[in-house]
Amino acid sequence: MRQMFVVSPFEGGWCLKIASTGEVMFFKTCALAQRRGLALAAEAQAHHGHAEVHVRDLKGRLLGRWVDGLFHAEPLLPVETLIAA
Repeated sequence: MRQMFVVSPFEGGWCLKIASTGEVMFFKTCALAQRRGLALAAEAQAHHGHAEVHVRDLKGRLLGRWVDGLFHAEPLLPVETLIAA
């Protein structure tokens, strides 16, 4: 079963939602939320075989995703968009 983690903005910062439990963690920056999401995904992948991290923008659009540790940029959005977020 694929474990899903979603990074998205909220007022004043960023959050990381663990889809399987509904738990939400809050962070000051997107980078911190992404790093935590990737760490949890790596742990989940080691135990369950598959994990995915999605990063969303202010409008809820998918900016990029990591599937089993590999990054996939979404079409039409440069990598700089993720770095600047």
